[in-house]
Amino acid sequence: MRRRQPVNDLAPRLKDHREPIIEFICRRCHRHCALERKLLVKAFGASMTFAVTRRRMAMGCERMQTPEGDKCGAHFPCLGDTVGPDGS
Repeated sequence: MRRRQPVNDLAPRLKDHREPIIEFICRRCHRHCALERKLLVKAFGASMTFAVTRRRMAMGCERMQTPEGDKCGAHFPCLGDTVGPDGS
């Protein structure tokens, strides 16, 4: 029998967001892209959290893993007041 991983019900998931286009922005890297939700769901699965999706989308960012922690400013504006870890 396969064990299920614990679920954090507070984390927004791709299935919770119904807009057809999802923006991904990092002001520090001057990155801005609009992604189709259905393609994200196809690539990552509907139950994938936005936090994990953010880390996968920002893979390769040298600010993601610093001695002080995550300094990457990448975020999804559709999540409302959520901003990058450094407040940008």
